[in-house]
Amino acid sequence: MIQKWISSILAGGFIAMGAMVYLSVPNALVGSLLFATGIFLVLNLHNMLFTRVCPLMVYVHQYNWGDMGIAWIGNGIGAFLAAWAVSLTRLGNTLGEAVADISETKLGDSPLSLFVLGIFCAFFVSFAVLVGAKQKQGSFGQIFYVWLFITAFVFCGFEHIVADMFYISCYALNYGVQVFDVAKVLVCVTAGNIAGGLFIAWAVRELDKNREQTLGVR
Repeated sequence: MIQKWISSILAGGFIAMGAMVYLSVPNALVGSLLFATGIFLVLNLHNMLFTRVCPLMVYVHQYNWGDMGIAWIGNGIGAFLAAWAVSLTRLGNTLGEAVADISETKLGDSPLSLFVLGIFCAFFVSFAVLVGAKQKQGSFGQIFYVWLFITAFVFCGFEHIVADMFYISCYALNYGVQVFDVAKVLVCVTAGNIAGGLFIAWAVRELDKNREQTLGVR
């Protein structure tokens, strides 16, 4: 059990590190490309990132709903600790304006928008997890597909719950937040990430089964 908590907290920290890189780069496209560094840490170290646990729970039954809860809480702890640590450094001021712009957009968004953008994000992340898992670790194929899908969701501004935990934690430490607005983001984005992740995992699994049956008949 303790290993799962450690894995989850580290995953939240890794995503926060990717978000720090994204915030540090003036160009949105380049920042989106570099955000993937956090995802690569998670995937290659097999950490329990919420949006990784979700599709794998359905696709290979590697996790269960209890693991989903551990991942969500652990990721949140890791993201908050990273935000707190950044606030103690000069980067806190450097990243402050970018964090404010991003966080205010999220906190002011509607529940439906957050939910739908969470689904879109989960589509890309789930494909990155499932396709990346089929490739040899460290191979060009794994790197290319993961980088492509992650860059796409970040550049489009889709909602990833763990990245949002980091952004909002940074914002809250500097400016303060309304509890209702934070709860809205957490609930709606989490629901969207779950819905998208479960659907993609189920769809890919069914397509794989059909492909295997077709090849078996031949």
